[in-house]
Parts: sequence; C-alpha cells; structure tokens
Amino acid sequence: MAELKVTFKLSDRDVKHLRSIMRKTSYQAKAQDQDSIIKATRAISAEVRNFKPPQYVLERVLRLETLVQMVEDKAYALPTPLRQKVLSALCYFTHPEDLIQDTIPGLGFLDDAIMIELITRELKHELAAYQEFRRFRERAEQRPWTQVGQVSLDRKLSERRRQLRAKVEQKNARDAERASEGSRLLRIW
Repeated sequence: MAELKVTFKLSDRDVKHLRSIMRKTSYQAKAQDQDSIIKATRAISAEVRNFKPPQYVLERVLRLETLVQMVEDKAYALPTPLRQKVLSALCYFTHPEDLIQDTIPGLGFLDDAIMIELITRELKHELAAYQEFRRFRERAEQRPWTQVGQVSLDRKLSERRRQLRAKVEQKNARDAERASEGSRLLRIW
C-alpha cells in the first residue's frame, strides 16, 4: 500500500487554544511531583507502544521519551523553567481526558502527537543540545572507577553543558529576533 501523507495547518487561533490547554496542564503539573509525572509518562508510553500506533504517533512517543530522559539527566541539569515546561507537556500527555479520547483507533493519539510536536518545536534547540551532550558524554574519556577520572569527567561535562547552554540561549535569542522582525514587517505591510 502506498504511503499517504496528511498535512494540515494549525491557525494562530488553534495554536493559542492548544497553548491554553498546555497552561492548564502546567497548573496540574505544579500540583504533582516530578517522579509521579515521569512514572505516569513512562506507563502511558509503554501502553501506546502496545497499541502498535501509527508511525506518526510512534515518532512523537520517541520524542516524548527523549524529553523524559532530558528531565531525568542529572548531568545535563535542565534549568528549572525548562524543566517545568517539559513536565507540563508530560502532564498533558498523561491526562486521560484530553481533546481526543486515546481509545479512538488511529485518531486517539492525534492531539497528543500535536502537543508533543508543539513542545518539541519550542524546545528544538534544547533537544539538539541535549542530544549533543549525550554524544559528548558517550565519547568522553570515562574512568569513573577512579576519583581522578570521575572529577575529570564531571569537569568535562560541566564545561560542555555550559557551552551548550550558551549556544541554546544564542539560538533562542536569534529566533525571537527573527520572529520580532517578521512581526514588525507585517505591521509595516
């Protein structure tokens, strides 16, 4: 069977609506501890995989799992505001009564996939930096069985994390500047 590509565009109104839902779940996320949100996310992720979902959902579930890893990675030390944003997204994903009931075959996880897409787009630079951090850590000389080796590794990871944080901030500032410039040009037009 041939592959079918379905494309749709969310209007600014649609995105604002989804963001308002995300804000509501951020209040729920603040009422829960990180461990319970992550535990629920892992359970839902495993459940989704058992449903053998469509590929577009599975790809987003993999991104969701990367978000969980990023939050849990003590060496990466995700800043608190970003941690809260990710936990809010995870909280939405674990909420049983979201926009489209998850039990509807083929469509039930569509809203979850859209929300994951939104949050991963917002955090694209952070996710890229995290992937780079993980690759760096895997390649770094590791002798954690010695105190000198552990201190050396910790120092290398700390320096790399600092460099990546600066890179993320720079890219986010550039994106904000471009968005502002585009908005200014539209007002002139």
